[in-house]
Amino acid sequence: MKNKVRGGAFRLVGLILGVIATSIGTTAIVFAAVGMHQAHLCKRCSKGATFK
Repeated sequence: MKNKVRGGAFRLVGLILGVIATSIGTTAIVFAAVGMHQAHLCKRCSKGATFK
């Protein structure tokens, strides 16, 4: 007797979307950290005074 599990395409699409969402989230965290680091550096440089 063969019991075929249905919904294989939905599991594959869910896996692909999960990987995409994880990579986008990781990229967003990296960009936020770099931006915060640049803002911290800008407080100490002469350019920071012109932006205030």
